[in-house]
Amino acid sequence: MVISLLIRTKNEAKAINKTLELIKTQRGVSNLEIIVVDSGSTDDTISIIRHHRDREVKLIEIKPEDFTFGRALNIGFKVSQGEVVVPLSAHAFLCNEHWLENLTKHFMDPQVAGVYGRQLPHPEAWPPVKRDYLQCYSNHPRVQKNPNDIRDHFFSNVNAAVRRKCWEEHPFVETLPYCEDWEWARAMLRKGYKIIYEPEAAVYHSHNESLLEVCSRSYREALAKKLLYPEIEVTVRKSFKIWYDAVAKDISFISQKKEDRRWILWTLIYRLFWTYGILHPYMPAAIWRPLLRRLRKLGGK
Repeated sequence: MVISLLIRTKNEAKAINKTLELIKTQRGVSNLEIIVVDSGSTDDTISIIRHHRDREVKLIEIKPEDFTFGRALNIGFKVSQGEVVVPLSAHAFLCNEHWLENLTKHFMDPQVAGVYGRQLPHPEAWPPVKRDYLQCYSNHPRVQKNPNDIRDHFFSNVNAAVRRKCWEEHPFVETLPYCEDWEWARAMLRKGYKIIYEPEAAVYHSHNESLLEVCSRSYREALAKKLLYPEIEVTVRKSFKIWYDAVAKDISFISQKKEDRRWILWTLIYRLFWTYGILHPYMPAAIWRPLLRRLRKLGGK
């Protein structure tokens, strides 16, 4: 089976060399094609990638203004030769030499459309970041088959493998600001395929971001989910519950892991920016819709 490994980059000079070197350590896979789609790097990313040309790294450059997650993936898929295409974040570091073997072994089953692997937080990840990743990515494998269960739509192109035939049936949506992987997984389930979560195909991947970056990331994800699931509503009251639950879990995690108690104050602020990003796409309706329903209920009495 020919496998195409697809990496998206922009200003990844600090990570891309390590990622490419770790790929060279993989066992159990012989026919491997490496493709990099770069969207306007201004650091040394391009020169580092070109240094690896002797290892047959195919480089595609697109303009920054042409980038969306889905478009960059589709461009890479179109030039790839593999029966299975493996999207990988440029700063996702492979945990062991059997990562690719574990990620692709499930495609012997023709009903498997995609597989995604575990994402472990970096050791230096902040406690709320660390908890998010450990909660989201368990050490138990999972088969996702139900198109009506939003939990089964979960998929991540940070560390994944996609059957080329299935991508040809349904390419990634290029207009979504985020969650192009969720949309694709949902489409596959609706077609009767399966999605597999394989924890043995693990990478180190996490972000310690500024508060504004946290807010921006959660906003883009919430906006994409609003487009994908218009039936879901986020109100001010619901967002407060989201913030409260996350803070309570963070504090419990900080206590259990014996982290510095100063992180408790930080998580209160961190989760405030994170929650505002979730709420923002639903404003101002998040305020007036609950009030309108309340007024209608009072009027009906």
